[in-house]
Amino acid sequence: MTPDLPAGSTIAVIGAEGTGKTALASALAQRLRQQGIAVVDSPSMPMALPRGCALTLLMGLDLPVAEAEALQRQEQADALLRAALAAARLPFAVVHGRGPERLASALRALGLGGAEPPRRAAAWSCDKCSDPACEHRLFTDLLRRRAEAGTDS
Repeated sequence: MTPDLPAGSTIAVIGAEGTGKTALASALAQRLRQQGIAVVDSPSMPMALPRGCALTLLMGLDLPVAEAEALQRQEQADALLRAALAAARLPFAVVHGRGPERLASALRALGLGGAEPPRRAAAWSCDKCSDPACEHRLFTDLLRRRAEAGTDS
């Protein structure tokens, strides 16, 4: 356990519909239970709930989506969540990957796994991020998802 996440800490997991937040929250809760760290996940996570959490994990939009309308709904919901987190100045990290890769990404964001240090900010804003690898990954994931959904816009 890191000093950043003492026993009794709570982690919020939020994300648009179909981003795998429930599966990740369950996997994290199982993994962190013995360390006394709670994980909360709610279909409609009010911003008041993450306010009391040590960190909020926001699901990235990198899982496949079957239809263009679902992709648009995800993107809109994601934009609203990011804006709300930024406006409330809540610390959060975006989690990417599939299956075990996504869990590993979440654990790294929490400072509980891997050699990569956690990247958190009090008011994270992707439009001000200077990490070219992150920017490239987000852009290529977006293009791939749009191609899979059959939309170009």
